[in-house]
Amino acid sequence: MRKLVLAFMLLTSPALAQVTAHSTNPLEGKADAIEAGRALFGKMNCAGCHAYDLTGGMGPDLTDGSWQYGAKPGEVYHTIAEGTPRGMPAWKDKMTVDEIWQVVAYIQSKKQ
Repeated sequence: MRKLVLAFMLLTSPALAQVTAHSTNPLEGKADAIEAGRALFGKMNCAGCHAYDLTGGMGPDLTDGSWQYGAKPGEVYHTIAEGTPRGMPAWKDKMTVDEIWQVVAYIQSKKQ
């Protein structure tokens, strides 16, 4: 019985749940998550490619609606976690699930 309860808890935990392209951001609109995402954006040097105002530079603009790998929260999560073939590194081994969602929340808060 204990194993069944533990398995159920692990499967229903938002931090451990499978993220799909259609997943919504559980932290969207939460001020503390957005601030944490802003801090991570600077700490992880995302601004080095996307600029501190997210308008792009070496990397693409994150404030517009034109996104090669998708602009839905789940798609943005996957781009950050898995990286892209054209220079975006994968962050899944350097940031937790919640930290990636915080960065997504920050990006969502700045989209036009």
